[in-house]
Amino acid sequence: MQAVGYYISLPFLYFISVLPFPLLYLLSDFCYLIIYYVIGYRKKVVRTNLRNSFPEKSEAELRAIEKDFYKYIVDFFLEMFKCLTISKEALLKRVSIENPEVVLELYKNGQNCIVSTGHYGNHEWVNQVLPFLLPFKIKTVYRVQHNTYFDRMFLDFRSKYGVEMISMEEASKKITKAEKDPFLLLLANDQSAPPDRAFWTMFLNQETSFFIGTEIFARRFNIPVVYGCIKRVGRGQYKAVFDMISDAPNTLPKGDIIAAHAQKLERDIKMDPSPWMWSHKRWKYKKVNGQYIDLNYKE
Repeated sequence: MQAVGYYISLPFLYFISVLPFPLLYLLSDFCYLIIYYVIGYRKKVVRTNLRNSFPEKSEAELRAIEKDFYKYIVDFFLEMFKCLTISKEALLKRVSIENPEVVLELYKNGQNCIVSTGHYGNHEWVNQVLPFLLPFKIKTVYRVQHNTYFDRMFLDFRSKYGVEMISMEEASKKITKAEKDPFLLLLANDQSAPPDRAFWTMFLNQETSFFIGTEIFARRFNIPVVYGCIKRVGRGQYKAVFDMISDAPNTLPKGDIIAAHAQKLERDIKMDPSPWMWSHKRWKYKKVNGQYIDLNYKE
């Protein structure tokens, strides 16, 4: 059944991928109307997340953010399918780095670098374009897809310009491997972490669990950690902005790196909430009076 779904979908995905950008966004506008007003994709999840994150906002303000998010998420998915055929030249026209000197200084000193980011803005395009913008060997940790055919498709387009994709299961072994040249490791840390193996901190008005892999790797090997924000500066236009968290992480108290990441991500989400993945079940777990609760709320 996995193969059937994949091969049925493939012609449509490639059709979307080869559309000129004006037609791509015209299609996105149409799909938004269907997904938001007819299907109502994960509306309950989105509304719960927004209401809990911004209790100070009125219903009208929350609905405005909600609509902006749905417009963005349709853009994002169509832009992601564009990755199947997008050229280096098209990527370089649409993605830039505001302050590359933050990480270039590390490279000049022969240091590796961890960029801690979230699913904010088009991380797929940034992942593809980084080998053209920075001299590091780029490594990205990803979650394996359940459908092995789609998993291979994602791996192929994510790595076609030289990025080394590393599954979460293989991360510990592959990241510790000796390298001749400095590498930049891209880690997205804004998904719901298992409560008993997580770092807990206040994030968007809620006790929130974060994966601790970033801090484990950084402290164990003293790899500098940089926060990366992918700002949406226009439709189909993105700018990565780097913000140093620590260039000597093994000197910091336990938890400081993840707490700093959470604070910076929250700052960016509050400045522009629309390009963050509000449809994710980010708060599947709650910590109440020291006890972990699995909410498992339904769509």
